[in-house]
Amino acid sequence: MHPFEDPYPPLPLIPKDEVAQVRMYEIQASPPCVMVRALLAYGGLKYESVLVNMMSTRHLDIPTLVVNGMQINDSYIIYKELSAIIFERSLSALECQQIHDITYGMLLAFQSEFFSSLAVRKKFVRLSFAGNGCFTCFFHPLIRMYVGRAPNRIHAAHPDLQSLDFYGKKFSAEINKGTFHGGAQPGPVDIMVWALTELGKHMGLEPSIERWIAGCGLRAWSNAMEGT
Repeated sequence: MHPFEDPYPPLPLIPKDEVAQVRMYEIQASPPCVMVRALLAYGGLKYESVLVNMMSTRHLDIPTLVVNGMQINDSYIIYKELSAIIFERSLSALECQQIHDITYGMLLAFQSEFFSSLAVRKKFVRLSFAGNGCFTCFFHPLIRMYVGRAPNRIHAAHPDLQSLDFYGKKFSAEINKGTFHGGAQPGPVDIMVWALTELGKHMGLEPSIERWIAGCGLRAWSNAMEGT
């Protein structure tokens, strides 16, 4: 196996106590956005949330994070750089690879498999655009149709994408005998994957998520995350 080569070199590390402003452009129930919010919450970083509608995503990548005036548009870079701030250290090559694998593997598989369900798409739209008035109500069918095309778009862009079970078992195997990926305490990918499971439960997928956790050998990990 070739050593992981990070396609994006790390940005200059911002000390956590020097973070003065954080703003996130997001869609409420978007899986990538939920992961960012989980990292922010774990690190105790306050942020300004700017909710955007589906039309805005043509001109703005979601999520987009602004830290001390520096704008980051790519999800992988956001997870990586935000983790470095929260954990107050540079990430190892292994951690960067794990974040990369979650971003371009498990996260995409989650969206591909669950967004193929009309019921899930309806719940996603309700959670994402609740309270935005009749404008979004009018566009709900169009948004559901747009989200419904996500599985095909994902597989077209990532033809080697594996199943969610594949990534879950890989994640489980990499924990080895420890409690978390991060050792005795949760690390970046622990928080990211936990956020994904919590989102699934919130979207009415708890039976499927619980089966996935059990089938991938993640029950002890999940219980430990619940206790943190």
